[in-house]
Amino acid sequence: MSVSDVQKTQALLRALQAPEATRQQVEVSMLKKALDTQKEEADALLRLLEGKGQVIDIRV
Repeated sequence: MSVSDVQKTQALLRALQAPEATRQQVEVSMLKKALDTQKEEADALLRLLEGKGQVIDIRV
């Protein structure tokens, strides 16, 4: 096997692995976006659970 064959093989392997790396990057970014969305929804729910002001006890 000559050096040029090794270089061609390495170039082919890099080309074949590039779509896999790109797919993984897209998956990671999608998961990160989903996590950020869930955090925002959790914050919104926590804000709804908080009181709107002080609790006033009125007894007659």
